[in-house]
Amino acid sequence: MIPLVYLFALALALFAIGLAGIATERHLVVMMLAVELIFVASIVALIGFFLYNKPVNADSITMLIAIFAIASAEIIALIAFYVYMKHSRIDFDVSKLSKLRW
Repeated sequence: MIPLVYLFALALALFAIGLAGIATERHLVVMMLAVELIFVASIVALIGFFLYNKPVNADSITMLIAIFAIASAEIIALIAFYVYMKHSRIDFDVSKLSKLRW
């Protein structure tokens, strides 16, 4: 069995990569994929907890299903935004999207 420290190290590495992707990139799609990495890191950490906590209850399964649902909704929103922005020829640079137009 994989030691719990290895699972948490993997979760921490995925979280750090996602956080770095949000902090350094200005492209909308890359930022959304970085948020997806953060969701995956939380799922890996929760699975590590559930593997070493033998009595799995319904609350833990519900929490995992909720995280999977949020992650899939994020991907659906990302695809919808990408198609809309590509069709409308809007630039994907977040710094240009945040400026107010008078």
